Amino acid sequence: MDVLSDIFSSIRIDGSVLAEIRCGGDWGIDMESGHGIPFYYVIEGQCWLLGEARPVQLSKGDLVVAMHWPRHALASFPDSPLQTARDLIASNGSEFWTGGTLGRPNILRAGNAEPDVTILSGVFSLKGRGAAILIDQLPAMMHLSVEEQNLAPQLKMALDFIHHESQATRPGYVAVATRLMDLLFIQVLRSAITQPSVPIGLLAGLADPHVSRTLAAVHASPSTDWTVATLAREAFLSRTTFAERFKQMVGITPIQYVVRWRMTIAEDLLARSDLTVEQIRLRLGYASSFVFARAFRAHSGLAPREYRLACRQRDVSSKA
Repeated sequence: MDVLSDIFSSIRIDGSVLAEIRCGGDWGIDMESGHGIPFYYVIEGQCWLLGEARPVQLSKGDLVVAMHWPRHALASFPDSPLQTARDLIASNGSEFWTGGTLGRPNILRAGNAEPDVTILSGVFSLKGRGAAILIDQLPAMMHLSVEEQNLAPQLKMALDFIHHESQATRPGYVAVATRLMDLLFIQVLRSAITQPSVPIGLLAGLADPHVSRTLAAVHASPSTDWTVATLAREAFLSRTTFAERFKQMVGITPIQYVVRWRMTIAEDLLARSDLTVEQIRLRLGYASSFVFARAFRAHSGLAPREYRLACRQRDVSSKA
């Protein structure tokens, strides 16, 4: 079972925006706080990434993905004065992103001199509970260099394609932008599996030969009555060694992961299928409706039928 593909199938990009930022002289952009996942790809030149930790110099080919959008800024120098991203966008006469997919890419100018730094920037938001499993325990800021040999070359190809698309508004831009963000997100996660900057979470588990076997087994058969002992056999480890290794790598216990993935499937089926609650319960291997409803409520705060109703009401209001 391809675990990443299984999770990706429950996730979809819910909106995106692209911008090319051309910077020169002394400049700084405070990215403030926001919703979604922003990224910055240095196409030309050098700049500094400022955040809670010490400043980090970025060079051509560097990619930063702010998985949890902590407070951060980009600047020509660590002590450069900052303007907010909102003010920068307004001063360029561009449209500020508030959700959905922006109908055209933005070209922004920053600084007081001719541009010598070019940054491809974007934000995308994810819809689907599978997203939480992937990103909850990832670092708040991921820093990758697409020039590194151990990264998937498809990551650079995806970024170059996105950069090409950001140069002008072409017919079908919204559809293309959404699919490109899908591609970028997948390639970032595939590349991150091999990075020491991802020490915990699902991606770290997938990089481990023992833990990855159990993850594949759970995704191949989520309805199986999994126990720590049966999962340990899949990993070819003793029960104690496996339980400790899984918790250390993934950040939660093996059984917590099993339940969390089952509930992710349940949420997806309740929101996007016509299966009855009883059919979903049977598909996930729960012995009774009571046990399933209790597990679902503990996970989402709602009973399965309440959750389905809330999803349908939200869909109706979004189309109104």
